[in-house]
Amino acid sequence: MPGLHHVSDAGPLDVLVPRPSPPGTPHEGRRWVWAVDAERLANYLLPRDCPRVCWATPADGTHPLLTSPAARVVAVEHRWVPRLTDAGLFVHDLEPAGFTLLDPVAGYWVSEDAAAVRAVRRVDDCLAALAGLGVEVRLTTDLWPYVDAVVAAGARFSAIRMRNAGPRTT
Repeated sequence: MPGLHHVSDAGPLDVLVPRPSPPGTPHEGRRWVWAVDAERLANYLLPRDCPRVCWATPADGTHPLLTSPAARVVAVEHRWVPRLTDAGLFVHDLEPAGFTLLDPVAGYWVSEDAAAVRAVRRVDDCLAALAGLGVEVRLTTDLWPYVDAVVAAGARFSAIRMRNAGPRTT
């Protein structure tokens, strides 16, 4: 999966056009086509509003909650399982020309110009797609201990759509 990817519940699309960045974000109002690199694609193979914590496993394995034989882990709340197995997502493969790296940790790339789609594939079962990439999926009742653990460990991570997560219990 070299190149860049845009995951959407809309599609399949032939061309992606720049859209305004959401209100309340650091890039509010900027019109961009957003893409992610192949290394972070797994972070986005979930329904858009699904809260998740994603990390590359730490080499030292010092935090037991983060340890895994897999290179990448994605934690998701149990209540999202029905939507994970019937997602209807589209992965749009893009040429990297015209994109600039916005965030090297998150793997975000942006373009102010429309981007032609090279290929599209549909993902209905997110769990199967993640397994195909060798990603460990952890189903949990509470994502907040994972957020706290990755922050404490200084791990490279993404906490996505946490505004949709269950409330912090501790």
